[in-house]
Amino acid sequence: MNLNRREFIKNSTLVSSAFIIGFNLPIKGMAAKVEEKKEEIIQPNAFIKIDKDNTITFILGQVEMGQGAYTGIAICIADELDAEWEKIIFEPAPVADVYNIPGMPMMLTGGSMSIKTQQQRVRLVGATLRYMLKSAAAKKWKVRMYDVSTKDSYVINNRTKEKLSYGSLIDDIKNMEIPKDVKLKDLKEHNLIGKRTKRHPIEVNEKITGQAKFGIDVRLPDMKYAALVQPRVFGAKIKSYDDSKAKNMSGVLKIKQLPNEKIAVIANHWYQAKMAMEKIDVIWDNGEFEKISSADLEKEYRSYLDKEDLPLMKKNGDSSKAFKEAFKVVEAEYSFPFLAHAAMEPLNCTVHHKGDKAYMSVGGQFQTLYRGTCAKILGIKPEDVEYYNNYLGSSFGRRANPSSDFVVDAVYVAQNEAWPIQTLWTREDDIKMGYYRPMTVNKAKMSVDKDGKITAFKADVINQSLIKGTMFEGFMFKDGIDATQREGLESHPYNIANHDLKAFCPQSPVTVLWLRSVGHTTSAPVVENIVDQAAIAAGIDPIDFRIKNMKEPRYNKLLENVAKQSNWYKREKNSGYGVAIAESFGSIVAYVVKVKVENNDYKVQNVWAAVDCGMAINPLGIENQIEGSINFTIGYIKSAQITLTNGAVDQNNFYDYEVNRITDAPESIKVEIINSGEKIGGVGEIGVPPMFAAVINALADATGKRYTKFPIKLG
Repeated sequence: MNLNRREFIKNSTLVSSAFIIGFNLPIKGMAAKVEEKKEEIIQPNAFIKIDKDNTITFILGQVEMGQGAYTGIAICIADELDAEWEKIIFEPAPVADVYNIPGMPMMLTGGSMSIKTQQQRVRLVGATLRYMLKSAAAKKWKVRMYDVSTKDSYVINNRTKEKLSYGSLIDDIKNMEIPKDVKLKDLKEHNLIGKRTKRHPIEVNEKITGQAKFGIDVRLPDMKYAALVQPRVFGAKIKSYDDSKAKNMSGVLKIKQLPNEKIAVIANHWYQAKMAMEKIDVIWDNGEFEKISSADLEKEYRSYLDKEDLPLMKKNGDSSKAFKEAFKVVEAEYSFPFLAHAAMEPLNCTVHHKGDKAYMSVGGQFQTLYRGTCAKILGIKPEDVEYYNNYLGSSFGRRANPSSDFVVDAVYVAQNEAWPIQTLWTREDDIKMGYYRPMTVNKAKMSVDKDGKITAFKADVINQSLIKGTMFEGFMFKDGIDATQREGLESHPYNIANHDLKAFCPQSPVTVLWLRSVGHTTSAPVVENIVDQAAIAAGIDPIDFRIKNMKEPRYNKLLENVAKQSNWYKREKNSGYGVAIAESFGSIVAYVVKVKVENNDYKVQNVWAAVDCGMAINPLGIENQIEGSINFTIGYIKSAQITLTNGAVDQNNFYDYEVNRITDAPESIKVEIINSGEKIGGVGEIGVPPMFAAVINALADATGKRYTKFPIKLG
């Protein structure tokens, strides 16, 4: 592999509080800065800093929102660098091109891309620096490179057992030529990669002791707080408002109407702002959408099903002929509600507008976009916005909003104000006026022949576009179809000769956004349910039927694995068992789920999982993500939904927008990982899609009824 000088040090000077030594940086005016700080630190690239005292800091462009990105990426660097794992320090990266997702012009964390897009290049960074440190030590000791090794941030003389810390070799490598074609470690040489590794101890300690800084924890000198009056009907506009009761309340500093149909109350303390906000009387123009409810939208959506002129997603072969000649034909309709993300940390952003400069501190997944949004509103250059990214108290996609909604609010609030201001949404704001996984209706039809082969697949999907009107529209919305509608539907894993797949995007003022696993959350239950129906109609075991019809043997290994784990072929007769498999974000997950049905209710008792993400960087992290995905999804299967009455959301908070409770957690979850050696895929979202489907199929096994309307309620 080859890492040239430009790639190795590109944009390294943009990392705050760090100065560069050596490498003859070809940047005008850098020489004086290098000399000024030459005894303090070496930062040979934008990812690692080494201090003279041997403190090693990894600067990470991906955000940590509970998914283990910091630990996973740090494992890749530390293993190749042979850095002492327990003492590594993490630092969030500033906004700089070097941290962009490869192939994209921006920093972002989403789409389960952290490890699969970063592991190769950060491993190469670590390996290159390790080679240079070994070379410097060998020269110092006058021995061959063969005679030196590295461990725990030290270079070791294998002959004399003498050790040199990495920090002590700063001066020796500062002008060294950067080597090319540095070899990465072989699998057998890894100390961390592929091993079950707990979250990094520094991250864990910060979080359990309360030292970790999330966006909501930001505190600045003379900082003020803002609460928002937000509309409750989508598309509503402010006609007038009366703030006479609010403006003289304790702690209130200012009340201002924002350009986006919201009113901000700025106060010394947030609770003061919230109490005053509740005293503002607003007269709203709710528009025509005030007449619309969820039932109206679903009726409209269903009217599009089976229309011949819907945009065509995929059509090949002759599905009409296949259905006529089929041995068996099965079909079903599906209904999925709007879903809120309900992240534990309420939405927040802190901004200080200082004339032609600004400071913003936020937990966000779209660093480049959010900094650019701030700059655009304030009329300044993006590089004049100092951006700090905190830990995120979960997100599930909510803090990756192309509309930058909560960031826009915060910037409008702080614009031309003297103080730094933290704008904080209430839980009710986000539940009642958030961005949701779109309501979706689907219809599917499948045929099989006498040999148990699937001969045709027809499906329609109707939901709002997540992409239209965003920066992604140019390459993700084509021919009337949103790319997220294709996910898992057009790309299903089955060998089928005849397809007729269509999609349509109705418009609505309800704001929508991707939720964990995006389009796969509706496509996987549709595909895996209709396949299960087809298997039963054909009189073939559901796992055998899937194996018989798969395109690639890679999937079959996972099905065989969960069959063995769950003792599928000798499963209990008094419970319901369901199987499902789905590929998303480059990885494959198969589940067998066991449910118990009792008193018009059901509980997921056991889940057996098999995962193939190519190669497991951290098997323990993968297990954690799968276990979390299973529990996350159970809440959306059993309880969660956003409904509308007269244009407004009915739900308010966790008491009526129910997520998974501990009483609904499975009694056991078993996860096995298959390292296929294929290209590394993502992990953070992949456990969600097949869980929806496996529970449907398990309930059908237990009750004889197909439940295709979510959330699933028995009786």
